[in-house]
Amino acid sequence: MNWIVAGLIAGLGAFIADWVLWGKVFTKGMEQLATPLSPEQMKRLMGANIPKSAGLAFAFGILLAFLYKRFAPALWVSGGGALAGMELATILWLPTIALATLGSSVWYDKARPLLWGMFWAWLIRMNVAGALVGLLAR
Repeated sequence: MNWIVAGLIAGLGAFIADWVLWGKVFTKGMEQLATPLSPEQMKRLMGANIPKSAGLAFAFGILLAFLYKRFAPALWVSGGGALAGMELATILWLPTIALATLGSSVWYDKARPLLWGMFWAWLIRMNVAGALVGLLAR
């Protein structure tokens, strides 16, 4: 399969993982960090933000697929597949997202629940997308 198509599918997987995590899992304790909105304001906000989020997820998937095709021969998991994609995703996650959120949570006590949510959400999102890219971009 073409790596661009694999990247778009991986972006869709990342978007769905993000929606499940932030819409269903990471909800307790986040109310204090949200701006109170009326139902009408919430509809307008979601209507404007969902396409932006989907576009960013697709761009992320395409970028991850590009990096996977470029660095697949250098991965420890040889031959491709889901584990190779997850390896690349975790390698990219560790120095960027993991260390940034851990470092910020040292200083920002009130934002710590949000930062921990970002920490785990990005790991899961990247591994979902990485597994899809590894399976599809051969």
